[in-house]
Amino acid sequence: MNELKKYNKKSSIIHPFLFAIFPIMFLYSENIHLLPSTEIILPLIIVVGLSIIAYFSIGFILKNKNKAALIITLFLIIFFSYGHIYNIINTSDLENFEIFKHRYLLIPFFGSLVFGIIYFLKTKRKLDNATTITNFISCAIIGIILFNVIADITQDNFFGSTKLSENEKYLGVGASDETLFDLFFPSSQDQKNIDNLNNKLPDVYYIILDEYGSNNALEKFFGYDNSELTSFLEENGFFVVSESYSNYPTTIQSLAASLNMEYVNYLTEKAGKESKNFRMLNQILSDNKVMQKLHTEDYNIINMGSLWGPNNEFKNVNANICEFKEINRDSLLRELLQTSMISYLQEMLTYQGSRDRVFCIFDELPMLNQKFSSPKFVFVHVMLPHEPYIFGPNGENVNPGTSLDGKPWDPRKAHTDQIKFANKKIRILVDTLLSQNNNSIMIIQGDTGSAFNGDWDNPSEDLIIERMSNLNAIYFPNGNYEAFSEHVTPVNLFRIIFNEFFDANYTLLEDKMYWSTGSKPYAHKDVSNLLLEDNEI
Repeated sequence: MNELKKYNKKSSIIHPFLFAIFPIMFLYSENIHLLPSTEIILPLIIVVGLSIIAYFSIGFILKNKNKAALIITLFLIIFFSYGHIYNIINTSDLENFEIFKHRYLLIPFFGSLVFGIIYFLKTKRKLDNATTITNFISCAIIGIILFNVIADITQDNFFGSTKLSENEKYLGVGASDETLFDLFFPSSQDQKNIDNLNNKLPDVYYIILDEYGSNNALEKFFGYDNSELTSFLEENGFFVVSESYSNYPTTIQSLAASLNMEYVNYLTEKAGKESKNFRMLNQILSDNKVMQKLHTEDYNIINMGSLWGPNNEFKNVNANICEFKEINRDSLLRELLQTSMISYLQEMLTYQGSRDRVFCIFDELPMLNQKFSSPKFVFVHVMLPHEPYIFGPNGENVNPGTSLDGKPWDPRKAHTDQIKFANKKIRILVDTLLSQNNNSIMIIQGDTGSAFNGDWDNPSEDLIIERMSNLNAIYFPNGNYEAFSEHVTPVNLFRIIFNEFFDANYTLLEDKMYWSTGSKPYAHKDVSNLLLEDNEI
C-alpha cells in the first residue's frame, strides 16, 4: 500500500509524452509544405493516447513510475527510429544485401528493446537522474522541432499570401487570356449554342497513367519498344502526339496546368521562388476550371482512383469510385507507420490496397455507362507504371525487391513490366469503351515520364528528357485533329476540346516545358529548347 501511495505522488515526468509527440512533429516538419496542420491530430491522439495508457498501466504494475516512463520512451525511440534506418539503407548501396532486409534488420531492434526493458526491470537504481536527463533531452528536441515549424510557417506565410482569392482561383493570377472570361461568363448567344448541343455533348474520359513515358523515351532509357500500343491506338482512331512532353515534371503541377488550361507559373509571384508550399497548387487542382465548366453544363463528373496529396478529392464531383478506405498515400499517419517497426506489415497491406485499386479502376470503367447518364466527365488516375512495382507483365502479384524469375531485382525491368501490364488493360478498355459509345472523347496520357537518371536538384539533360517525355494519345469521335501538332502539350488539350465541341474560341498557348523540383515547385526553369531541339529522342 505504501508503494502504491508513492506511485500516486505527483511527478515531473514528461519525457514519454514528448517522445510520443516527437516522431509526429518531426514528420510534419519535414512535410509541412505538403500537409495541412489537421493531419497531426489523429496520429497525436493515437500515439499520445496509447503512451498515456501504457504509462499508467506499466507504472501501476511495477509500482515505479520512473521505470515505466523510461521503458515507454525506450520503446518509442526504437519503434519509430526503425523505419528511418531502413530507409537510409534502402537508398544506399547496401539495399541489395540480404542482411539488410526487414526480416534480418528487425532482429537487432527487437534485441535492443528486450535488453533495455530487462535492464530497467532488474536495476535497483532509482533512475531519478536518468529521468531528469531524459526530460531535458525531450524538451530540447521538441523545442527544436517547434522552432523549425514556426520558421517554415513564417517563411512561406502559409496563412496569408499563399491563399488565393476567389477571383484568382477562377481567372488565374496574372492571367491575360480573355477567353477565360468568355468561358465562365458566356454571352447569351454562346449560351444558346451550348444549350443546343446538350444532347450531343460527348462523354470525356481523361485517363492518367502515372509516369508513363513516350515511345522515344522508353526506347532511349529502357531499351523498350512500345510501338505496339501506340500503333493499336492509331488504328483505332487516336491521334498520338509523336514528340510529346509534359508541361511540368510533377503530377500536381502537370495536372494543375492541364485541368486549368493555363500555365501555373503565375503562382510564383504569389508564393515566391523559394517557397516549398504546395497549398496553392492543391487548391487550383481541387477546384479546377475544366471541372467547373463541365459541372455548369450538367456533366456527371466522376473521379476514379485519385489518391495523391492531402486533398484526396476534387471539389466538383458527383462520385468518387475506387477510393478504398485505406490510409491516404500521402497522409501523415501513413508516413508515421512507415517509420515504425511494423512498416513491413503496413507496406504489404498498402501494396494489396494498391493492387485492388488498379483492378477496381479497370473493372469499373466499362460499367459507368450503366450507372451514370451522359454526358459525363471521367477523371482516372492509375498508379501505373509508377512504383511501387507490384505487378508483373501479366498482372502477377509482385513484392518490390523480389523478381518473378528469381534474378536480381531490377527496378527498370519492373517499370517496363508494369508498362506491359498497363498496355494489356488499356487495349481491353479502349475496345470496350469504343464499342459502347464511339461518340466519346478519350485521352490516355502520362502525367510525366519516369525519373531514373540523375539528381533532381542538379538535373542532367537525360533526366529532364526522361522525366518530361510522356505518352499523349487523344481520341475525337469526329476524327478532326487539325488543331494538334506533333508536340502539342497537355496545357492546350482542353482548350482544343472546348473549341471543337463546345463552340469556344480559345487561343492556343505556346507549348512550353518548365523544370522545377519538389523542394521549390515555383522556381521554374524553361527547358523547352532542350526538349524541342533534341533530335535523338
